[in-house]
Amino acid sequence: MARAATSSLGTHDQQSVTRLRHPYPTPLSMLYLIDEQRIRAALRLAGLSYVEDLNTDLPRQAGLWLSMMLDAPRNLTAVREPQAAIEKHVIEPLSGRHRLFLADLPIPDGPLIDVGSGNGAPGLPLALCEPHRATTLLDSRAGATRFLERVVEQIDAPGIDVRQQRAEQAAHSELRERFAMAVSRAAATPTIALELMLPFLQIGGIAAAWTGRLSDAENQAVVAALQELGAEPTPIDPPPDIIVATKVRPSEARYPRSWSMIRRRPLGARRV
Repeated sequence: MARAATSSLGTHDQQSVTRLRHPYPTPLSMLYLIDEQRIRAALRLAGLSYVEDLNTDLPRQAGLWLSMMLDAPRNLTAVREPQAAIEKHVIEPLSGRHRLFLADLPIPDGPLIDVGSGNGAPGLPLALCEPHRATTLLDSRAGATRFLERVVEQIDAPGIDVRQQRAEQAAHSELRERFAMAVSRAAATPTIALELMLPFLQIGGIAAAWTGRLSDAENQAVVAALQELGAEPTPIDPPPDIIVATKVRPSEARYPRSWSMIRRRPLGARRV
């Protein structure tokens, strides 16, 4: 299998090989190598080619990140086919970012945090769009953070910091109220994700949680949780698969609560 992958590499791919530093597996040993031209084609099809104006190196960096992800253990992503990985981990986050800007939200300058980053999405592709915006990829799992540290090194992204810590603890550290944007995808149920995200934000900061479509009851719980956490819902254009909120006042010092309390009494849940 490795020989077949090697023989299919073109001249451009061979040039990329020299950019990958050891000891992580080289592209020649990977089952997949996602060429930057494939990333460019997907961006063009999604109407996102303009992101290359923000960072001309984004296609190479994103292709290398996805190649490393597909070569990594399956607990980092259930998506194993290269084109599906591009759509899920690059196009989906960048399309969400595009919708935020189309909504003309007053997103403040300042750092970004991805809470429960896992394989790096959505925070890493968002960070690649804005290399000037310092980004923290936060995850509690050692395996995930080791992977992210290797990725950041290999793609030459010094503005991205990887931190291994539980979110409910990190939000009571020096990271509290430090960030202009907080993002998360599939890290927890919607109200739990919001409790973990919002204490990281400055006043006026924007939270965006990729949740998929929610039921009416889930939407009501989200509205109640946001009110409790000092934020207001900030609608963007459909589809309704991203919760967006603006922080309007400080979150109470007790938030986020301990994980056991969060699990037992999620915000917004109806009391029986």
